[in-house]
Amino acid sequence: MGQPATWQDHDEHPLTAETLQALFDNDIPVVRIKNFASADECADFAAAIQWGIDNDIMRYYSVKPRVGYIGTAQVEYRWGHERDAYFVAVKQAWEDWHKVVARTWDPQERLMQTLREVSGHDARIAEEPGHGKLFSGIIRKASNGIGRHVDYAPINTPDYAISAIDGQLGWNLFVESPGEGGVTTIHNRPWNVTPEEGKDTPMSYGLDDSHVAGAESVSYAPVTGDVVLFNSRNPHEVSAGAPGGGDRLQIGSFIGRLPGGDMVLWS
Repeated sequence: MGQPATWQDHDEHPLTAETLQALFDNDIPVVRIKNFASADECADFAAAIQWGIDNDIMRYYSVKPRVGYIGTAQVEYRWGHERDAYFVAVKQAWEDWHKVVARTWDPQERLMQTLREVSGHDARIAEEPGHGKLFSGIIRKASNGIGRHVDYAPINTPDYAISAIDGQLGWNLFVESPGEGGVTTIHNRPWNVTPEEGKDTPMSYGLDDSHVAGAESVSYAPVTGDVVLFNSRNPHEVSAGAPGGGDRLQIGSFIGRLPGGDMVLWS
């Protein structure tokens, strides 16, 4: 992966084959797909999320600030869990996810189709040999912010097939946005640590200022109906929404680039 001293610019770029590659290579900070979903589609999806909350489908991460989610995150199973335990959670996650999406529409399928059309490469849900598909398309309520962290499968999850990727992005569709706050800040300091054999993978959540000291940074605001993509190997955090504003409701996943250019998605 390219690790330039600086990004080419600090702009938000439209999605093209060239900007997708540049984002994977960490040459630019942000790609935004404006008006990916209509106002009616966003309201419909937000209502489906609320149905999930009302029916106790939403759970909460073991981190602060409190972040609600529907689905499951693979990284939550990297310590102290057998692989089978993750795939038991995957089965339940897909069941919950389909209950929500059945009430509305499927942004993840639209995103994968968009990636195929733009790149000329396949985009599909990641699979683990002998186990099947990973979960992808996590739905989140992140109105209280998200702590600084990094996401990069070759370091987070070196013993899964997704570790074969050579670049990783995160994407989110915002179906409801706070009037103020909820801003994502990305620091150009790609995570580059070497996991020690036989030891837990390094902690990648709650990173302190020493991890980003001197790095250039870019921030972007959520806009209802937009999809934003960024390189998740860079440390990033989300500020809390302003009190009394709307919720930060979103759906997204990671996009890993395999050698050859095809892409796999998981959460």
